[in-house]
Amino acid sequence: MNNVPLADRPYEGFLAAASRYPEAVALEIGAQQWRYRELADQAARWVAALQALLGPQPAGQRVGVLASRSHTAYLGSIAVLGSGAAMVALNPSYPVARNLAILERAGVQTLLVGAEGAEMLAALGAASPRPLRVLSPDLPRSAAPAGIAQWVDAADLAAQPPAQAPLPRPAAQHLAYIVFTSGSTGEPKGVAIAHGQLCAYMHNYLQLAPTLPEDRVATTYELSFDVALHDLLHTWWSGATLVVMPERAMLAPARFILERQITVWFSVASFAILMQRQDVLRKGLFPRLRLSLLCGEALPVATAAAWSQAAPESVLYNVWGPTETTMELAFYRWDPERSPGHSLRGVVPIGRPFANHQHLLLDEQGQLVVGPGIGELWVSGPQVGLGYWGDDERTAASFCSPPGQTGRWYRSGDRVERDALGDYHFISRVDAMVKVRGYRIELGEIEHALRRASGVDLVAVLPKPSVDGMAQGLVGVLGAEPAEGLAAVQTALQQLLPRPMWPDTLRVETDWPLNANRKLDRGALAARLLGS
Repeated sequence: MNNVPLADRPYEGFLAAASRYPEAVALEIGAQQWRYRELADQAARWVAALQALLGPQPAGQRVGVLASRSHTAYLGSIAVLGSGAAMVALNPSYPVARNLAILERAGVQTLLVGAEGAEMLAALGAASPRPLRVLSPDLPRSAAPAGIAQWVDAADLAAQPPAQAPLPRPAAQHLAYIVFTSGSTGEPKGVAIAHGQLCAYMHNYLQLAPTLPEDRVATTYELSFDVALHDLLHTWWSGATLVVMPERAMLAPARFILERQITVWFSVASFAILMQRQDVLRKGLFPRLRLSLLCGEALPVATAAAWSQAAPESVLYNVWGPTETTMELAFYRWDPERSPGHSLRGVVPIGRPFANHQHLLLDEQGQLVVGPGIGELWVSGPQVGLGYWGDDERTAASFCSPPGQTGRWYRSGDRVERDALGDYHFISRVDAMVKVRGYRIELGEIEHALRRASGVDLVAVLPKPSVDGMAQGLVGVLGAEPAEGLAAVQTALQQLLPRPMWPDTLRVETDWPLNANRKLDRGALAARLLGS
């Protein structure tokens, strides 16, 4: 039974934990540690400073957090939520063009910037059509680049009276964050989530898997991945310690888990798959782990079994949930005895959505699937998000009622099989979206960038054949030789797209197979080029 007070707003959950565990370590980055009382005092000042920048009506305004794996990144996120505004993550490692597109689409005029975002801020300030307001605890006023209308630095924060409470208190329906994912039109699309939806998820999760004050919780994600907020909130609602995994540790996650004495681990499944293939997951390797969550890709049975043996004291969940339904929605608990026989196609089930959600399957003809069967998974309930920011047409197409139903549902685009026990098993996407390296990627966005980078109109991006249910990379195909050569196109793509979306290789193909409708036959092209 979870003894964490379940807050109605994210910031209030943090304040409650800080009151209960003021001397506990809340955040650990390398050799640095911050206690709850220290962070609560800083957060109150940051909230007050943000509210001063935003004016009397912060609700609905968007604040960009331009920071990565730093004190400013995590405290900044909770401060934005406390201010009543909505958080929009801007990854300092993304191309300038992508961050600028997010800034414009979300209408961000206020930024909270860490030291690691200084170079990106200069580029955004120069390119933004509107002057920006900046709160930067790490950078002095003298570092302000062109294009900044207001600047609040550490000296200003020290003189700022702390906010006694986040006023006005955000309503449940007020926007909490927008997370931008890959979009089929060539532009990132923003998924909008409200405070009430975020708290509904935290309530569901903490009732399923309570976090203990003594836990040391690893966070592996960038803020631009929505589940980074999962790590932050369940940890800081519970009085536990958030331990930040540095980029350099990504190649040796087992060492990080051991050296940092991690007790709660949440990552994309590829971390575990990589360790299993490298024969790292020795029996009893992780004796201190008590909870493991793997998501983002199909989880092979062999990998789950190896992880379970390596972490014998850990409960292991395979996790599923679209960004549109607030982080995660279905949790399947692995049982070493029962689950291998319960799995289909060599992949661990995704289970079923939380009990306070409705869910159903529709087959290819749009007919309701009753009992065991295969179809597209639809869900309805308190975690279903607001929709796509600034895109009413896309929202109406995806957040709607299936035939014969009422209310607001989300059509996941995932083709799944429901077994006789009622558990779901992921099969594939029903559209052109794929999972590569743990990231949800729309091939159309990469194709748009490929056209722009190459000057060639006829292009395609194909996922490489899957191994254990996971695409092994991407291949870009062009219908003509680009004038600047393939190497120049690859370099240009790196300025337009984040690393997980870069094609591994580019190829020129002048003879393209067409289907009966005179459209590109992607299956035939993949079979010719990739043998799939």
